[in-house]
Amino acid sequence: MILRPAADEDLKTVISWIKDQEACKLWAGPVVRFPLALQRLKQDIAYSNENTFAMQDAAGKLLGLGQLLDKANNRIHLARIIVAPNRRGKGWGGLLCRLLVDEGLKLFGDVSFTLNVYSDNANAVKLYQKLGFKAAAAPSDSIPDEGIVHMALTAARKAKPT
Repeated sequence: MILRPAADEDLKTVISWIKDQEACKLWAGPVVRFPLALQRLKQDIAYSNENTFAMQDAAGKLLGLGQLLDKANNRIHLARIIVAPNRRGKGWGGLLCRLLVDEGLKLFGDVSFTLNVYSDNANAVKLYQKLGFKAAAAPSDSIPDEGIVHMALTAARKAKPT
């Protein structure tokens, strides 16, 4: 698997995965406007090729996407994590998160990691717990949203040498 900066084509593919407003909110939270359109999405998620990453297989097929957002207090926030619909429930989400954490350690050094997840997204909550994330107090820069669980990685792994 390869983690690389995301491109417009990746975002267009992700847009095709999001079928309704509820799926959009579950993936991207309250700030992303539905229906999705490329330029508006890029604006809503503060997209750059330095903070948005695509996971692809050896054939170049997009498997997932996620963001690393540089926050205050030496904290990196994992955001907008999504796996291709036909690949869900097969371990790809965990791999994507581990690749994002490794990339965050490589880019930013010794940092902590946080993420948000809706409490009723049981599969995602279970995945993040399995990866070592635990419920935590909301950071001061969080956007309030009912049903959100703030999670922090208690012991980030060191990046593998490349």
